[in-house]
Amino acid sequence: MQKPSAKWVIIFNIVLDLPMAIIMAVSAALLSHQPLVLVPNLLSNIVIAFCLAFLINVILPIPLISAKFAGLFGIKPHTLGESLVGGIPVCLIFNVGIGLPLTIFNLAMAHQLQMLWPAFFGTFIPLYIILYIVAFIMTPIAAKAATAACQ
Repeated sequence: MQKPSAKWVIIFNIVLDLPMAIIMAVSAALLSHQPLVLVPNLLSNIVIAFCLAFLINVILPIPLISAKFAGLFGIKPHTLGESLVGGIPVCLIFNVGIGLPLTIFNLAMAHQLQMLWPAFFGTFIPLYIILYIVAFIMTPIAAKAATAACQ
């Protein structure tokens, strides 16, 4: 697997991470039964989620993690199966890497940090499913956009 250029990584991350951040921040607010008009820090949540997603994608070898995990099950590279199975650990990384800091931030803002673990685990599975679907849809779009921009 060839290491992509910095331009490719930046474009890929913007196209993938921005929708992921928006959907995750809005979904988390809705899952916690907060009307969106009453969430004063929704924009902050989107910015934080985007920055965290960008950092995760830059720091961790996400495509390699996805490919290696799918390879454990004998799934061929660059197939639908690899995308479906490879997304499992990747979404776990993003769910913890974005969801936990956002939960801490929002509970700290509300002076409710004692509710950290119930709040985090209460939204974990629904956000995991949402992230999985968004990543499955947006990853090929982001890869094509980044590849087209770098040619």
